[in-house]
Amino acid sequence: MGKTIMAYKRKKGFGIRNYVLVISTVHCANTVAQQIAAATDAHVITHDVGCGEGKTRQPQTFQCLLNAGKAPNIFAVLIVGLGCEQVNGRELKRLIEEEGKQVEFLSIQEEGGPQQTKEKGVAIVKQMMAEAAKQERVPCPMEELSIGIQCGGSDWTTALTGNVTLGEAVDRLVSQGAAVMMSEVGGLPGSEHLLAQQAASYEVGLQIIDVCDANRARYLARNGHTIEETNPTPGNKEGGITTLVEKSTGNIKKAGHNPLQGVLELYQRPPHGGLWIIDHKCPGLESVTINAFALAGAHMMLFTTGRGTPVGSALLPLLRLTGNPESFRALPSMLDFNAGVVIEGTPLEKAGEDLYNMALEVAEGKRLTKTEINGNREFFMMHPEES
Repeated sequence: MGKTIMAYKRKKGFGIRNYVLVISTVHCANTVAQQIAAATDAHVITHDVGCGEGKTRQPQTFQCLLNAGKAPNIFAVLIVGLGCEQVNGRELKRLIEEEGKQVEFLSIQEEGGPQQTKEKGVAIVKQMMAEAAKQERVPCPMEELSIGIQCGGSDWTTALTGNVTLGEAVDRLVSQGAAVMMSEVGGLPGSEHLLAQQAASYEVGLQIIDVCDANRARYLARNGHTIEETNPTPGNKEGGITTLVEKSTGNIKKAGHNPLQGVLELYQRPPHGGLWIIDHKCPGLESVTINAFALAGAHMMLFTTGRGTPVGSALLPLLRLTGNPESFRALPSMLDFNAGVVIEGTPLEKAGEDLYNMALEVAEGKRLTKTEINGNREFFMMHPEES
């Protein structure tokens, strides 16, 4: 066996956290699910759908909740439903159980109402959390580690120090066999040809060009104007980024020097280690992409920001770094790692090695990230658009 990390063994793979997750199947059950989570400090997923959806969107909602329950950092799941919605809570329970997880389902209508459901749910979650606390970390192969990489709230330092430092850490992770996923297809236009040159094969290079072309077309059809008219965002421009080409040139630096193995669809897990792209086709910015990584089996995320952004995830820890030393000093409660030391004279290789080591500390539970400490546990329903 090659390099290992200390993690929680699962029936399939491992987790680096032992979260207990409460899933609401429908908006009608959101309040009860939130109350159970608040009383136990469990993680919770709520949303505004689950019923009244058409034949295209309803399966997407179900699949999104299913993959959330199957995420590697989830130890056990409590599903809370109303009892008459489209999302079948008992079927969701059965499919998540196939991952070897402990899963329970409560129906508000069958339990006698919200208060009764809350009381029973709290007792169930407390029992799940007690079982999770008994599990010990054991050596697990680095080859099964999966990490998402992303940038958001970017400024002029993101390309110069933030993403290149992340690229150095990615090189080290990939060299140990880990799978690393990037996305942000909407942030690639103007530099996709450069990323295509990094592809492991000619066919993969064409895939990269094709998904960027398709994204441009979807954006134009949906909004009536080009993506370049919206991206960079106002915050990007205030931070010194002038065009999408300029932004994308820095964006692809996250990939390091690794050959790109292929393009994954939404919910598809990397079949082996190396660098991958997820083309999730869902409208939105970093919040949606964070979710896409988690639903594709990522254990954690490395997130570069220049100006600062606090968004986290209900399904994984997110380590946030900045290339801007001033932002790091101004936002100590939000940022974990200062890649801006490269501007101030630290060698890039040293910063990349330090980030890699911090990532392993997070993976092994030796360090909590600021998003975990701050309780950022966001979740976003994924509804991909047609190309």
